[in-house]
Amino acid sequence: MEEHLRTFLRTHFNARADNVVFIGEGWFSQAFAFEVEGQKLIARLNEHEEDFLKDQFAHTHFAAVPIPKVIRIGRFDEKRFFAITERCAGEAMKESGNSITVTPSLFKTLDALRQIDAANYTGWGLTNAHGNGRFDSWGGYLLSLYNQKFEYDWRKLIHNSFIEHDLFQTYYDEMQRLIAYCPREKYIVHGDYGFTNVVANGAEVTGVLDWAEWKLGDFLYDVMYLNFWSDDIPYGSLWCTEHSTPNFVERMRCYTLHQGLGTLAIAAVKKDEGMYERVKERLAKKNKTWVDQTKEARYTH
Repeated sequence: MEEHLRTFLRTHFNARADNVVFIGEGWFSQAFAFEVEGQKLIARLNEHEEDFLKDQFAHTHFAAVPIPKVIRIGRFDEKRFFAITERCAGEAMKESGNSITVTPSLFKTLDALRQIDAANYTGWGLTNAHGNGRFDSWGGYLLSLYNQKFEYDWRKLIHNSFIEHDLFQTYYDEMQRLIAYCPREKYIVHGDYGFTNVVANGAEVTGVLDWAEWKLGDFLYDVMYLNFWSDDIPYGSLWCTEHSTPNFVERMRCYTLHQGLGTLAIAAVKKDEGMYERVKERLAKKNKTWVDQTKEARYTH
């Protein structure tokens, strides 16, 4: 694949493109590092052009956050698009092994993101390539369990797949109840923050990548995402010690349920029972943490 991509880059981007190396992939994209006369660049391939357009939008409009510049977007083959971006110094959090030392900069970057004025963007929830949300309210987005890349009706899915109906419905009803604690203010939310999408050079964040999931809603969703997918760093508790956040536990629990339920639905669509069981276990564990904190707060007060 590297040789095929190098030929493509030399033909359609720069004749001097060289040193093409595969560096990783997700569910929808592949990433390659390459060089042009010493300049370090990244080439990504993806079936969803909108993902790259949202990266371009974020770089243009969110100057307070380090986001690599998108140099070119185009068609790679019949199914995929390509994007060429600048390469950030350092390496992805997940690969660096020093995630805990990056945490202060990680939170500082989130603080900068939530200071961006989101009032002029219309709608809520998952955005389109122009930065506008697809829903009338934050709660409406959460309750929809919408995912732009997996077509499903979750109400039908829980009856026509291996999803445990009662478990799913119980979590859903609790999420619906907790939406009342969510703020009405609108913020920029990355939606997939941390791990492979944040690059750090030492203890400093140097790049926030992949804005495909960015939303208009509650900034605390990004803290939840870090906390939900981390096995050993309690990002939620660390955030709480540094920030005074109203209804913190209720909001974290609400978004934990949303993340877990949405991922369980994707596992059912993919017919991946192993993934379903792993996510179900993670959701139960993370949810219990917030339930226990709610009980402790009631006891102490």
